[in-house]
Amino acid sequence: MVTFGQAARPIRGLVASADSGGEPWKLDDGIWRPRDSDRLAAAVQATKPMAENARTLAHMWLIAEPPQVTATRAGRRIGVSQARDVEKRVHQLRQLDDYVGGQDTHAMVAAELVATAALLRDAAYTEEVGRRLLVAIGELAQVAGWVTSDAGHHAEAERYYLAGIRAAHAGGDAAGAANNLSSLAYQVANVGDAREAVTIAKSACVGARRAASATVRALLAERVAWAEARAGDAAAAERALGTVEEQYEHRRPADDPIWVYWLDEGEIDIMAGRVWTQLRRPLRAVPILERATAGYGEETGRETGLYLTWLAESLLQANEVERAAEAATRALRLSRKAGSSRVTERLLLLRAKLAEFPGVAEVDAFQEEAGVEG
Repeated sequence: MVTFGQAARPIRGLVASADSGGEPWKLDDGIWRPRDSDRLAAAVQATKPMAENARTLAHMWLIAEPPQVTATRAGRRIGVSQARDVEKRVHQLRQLDDYVGGQDTHAMVAAELVATAALLRDAAYTEEVGRRLLVAIGELAQVAGWVTSDAGHHAEAERYYLAGIRAAHAGGDAAGAANNLSSLAYQVANVGDAREAVTIAKSACVGARRAASATVRALLAERVAWAEARAGDAAAAERALGTVEEQYEHRRPADDPIWVYWLDEGEIDIMAGRVWTQLRRPLRAVPILERATAGYGEETGRETGLYLTWLAESLLQANEVERAAEAATRALRLSRKAGSSRVTERLLLLRAKLAEFPGVAEVDAFQEEAGVEG
């Protein structure tokens, strides 16, 4: 966690921008006091992340001492309202990930996880409040794992996912435990043994089959499909994609946990397109990815850039070299503010693949622009 003494100038500027009623905050003789943390934390919590404010909000979060720290410092008994505040903060960090890459957010999410775990350890509370804190820690650990993996720190991300599984299980949240486990499967599929990832992803599905909503089951099946695709099993991947569609058709939003808000038909199409690209089936992948990426804009630069890299790869598999280079160039430009190791790695892969086609104008333009930035 960044302290006032460590980063005085940036904090003063951000405090001035985090206004209440339009007036800049003023520090007493330039000294950062607990009440300043409280006010800034309240302002951060009250602000909904959007494309326009997400990066600033991320930095504000770093300098605002979590209210969990104040609660434990005071040694007081905490109740439902404090647990609710923790839950709101977890969801806001989750929403920040829609707009800001893991390289910019993993440190703040890790700090929030430490503060919330300390609250669980040091404060006094009822059994119900304790259960809610455990569930919140499970959700927060999943966010920490996700953004830390996006920042390229895979061993650290694995530790967060495993901690999240334990916390969610202890809090009676089988769906949350499964989300952590399947998130770990997704990482293992990308950077480890794909067959092991299949086993992990399927275990998550089995563990949550009675407790998870239909939308959550669709999400868990998506990660099975991806692991199967990485393992090269086209038939199993296709069956898993069928399960995704079947479960999503039976969704009841009222039954869903808040953390599955982002899964919609567009995201499901993106995963299907990625699966078919991974399996080198461009006739299936290209139409899906073209349709799906058309619904994403620059406000979600990391996601749009990432998905465009898959479109570019599928177009390349279809021998549409010029169009592949154009999609790769769009992804490259969006990656400049993505803060995501995943996007960077995908672009490096595309550079290598497109290097096989020198002399194509669109390819040369992409390689030149990528070379300047890389």
